[in-house]
Amino acid sequence: MKFKYWLTSLTDISNAKKKLLHDCSITAEKLFFMPENELFDILFFTDDDRKIILESRASYDVEKEWILFQQKDIGFVTMEDEAYPDKLRNIHNPPYSLFYIGALPDKSRKSVAIVGARGRSAYGCEVAKVLAAALSRQGIQIISGMARGIDRDAHMGCLEAGGNTYAVLGSGADTCYPKENRFLYDKIKLSGGIISELMPGTDPQKMFFPMRNRIISGLSDIVVIVEAKKRSGSLITADFAMEQGKDVYVIPGRITDTLSYGCNSLIKQGAGIIYNIDEFVSDITLTGFTECTQMDFRKNILDKKEALVYSLLDFCPIAIGTLSQKVPYELSELFEVLEDLIQKGFVKETIPNYYIRSL
Repeated sequence: MKFKYWLTSLTDISNAKKKLLHDCSITAEKLFFMPENELFDILFFTDDDRKIILESRASYDVEKEWILFQQKDIGFVTMEDEAYPDKLRNIHNPPYSLFYIGALPDKSRKSVAIVGARGRSAYGCEVAKVLAAALSRQGIQIISGMARGIDRDAHMGCLEAGGNTYAVLGSGADTCYPKENRFLYDKIKLSGGIISELMPGTDPQKMFFPMRNRIISGLSDIVVIVEAKKRSGSLITADFAMEQGKDVYVIPGRITDTLSYGCNSLIKQGAGIIYNIDEFVSDITLTGFTECTQMDFRKNILDKKEALVYSLLDFCPIAIGTLSQKVPYELSELFEVLEDLIQKGFVKETIPNYYIRSL
């Protein structure tokens, strides 16, 4: 585990590249001891990536850092481990590793994410608590983000019903945010778990919260949005859920209420409607959950050329000319690689000769 902890500490190496290492059967330990010349055979590594790895190997004390981490009494798991949540393995950009206090969700049980507005109404508060409690009494685990408002209400409803709930944080697992939720943080540790992909001690930052939303939806079988404004982090969670092939349900609201805009907009896009909590819980308990249809990356392992080109792409369009300057291929060969990536569903051509990741 100490080498996996080292690889996790390399935060400038993306999750996507760490997953490609895993797909290519290059373990963290193998990477740590890999001769420098062999690093150049890993085509999806840039020169900056190789520099980061070499400098870290020269200065990082594996034994010392691992002992210091173990003293924190925080759980640690990576995608190299069997204990890693299966639901996360096939989502886009899965976290290479997770830190947790308490436990991870039980793989044998179903999970529902309940998220919504921080400045929720009294009605939203009641619905979130009642829904979480009703699901918990059926043995369903509740996932949320421990934020103010609906997230906190969902966790509380679950705990009051004696259920198991899990909070995915936008900070290190050992950093309670917001601070006013300390009582909730301590309760969740005993009846579920606190989860984060961020290194222990990491303070919350605005950019971390959209990232953690993909984990909230990824750990869940169904995502429920209780209340959400037009621009809401909850809608980001819903988008991730739909990309991951998860069912999204919403609580409908009055069209004159700003807290209902996001939910009503999702209804327009085809989200399910919860009009009666008991019927909803009964329906999903009796009929089960739709299995995730997200593409299984393990069945679509990229070859070296594809992996290199894919690693250079992002979710902002990149011109073919820019790409050609970064790869050792002729333009015709680069077009062939891009076409293969498009056929596999990894890449889209937004406008002629401009490409983005689609997974």
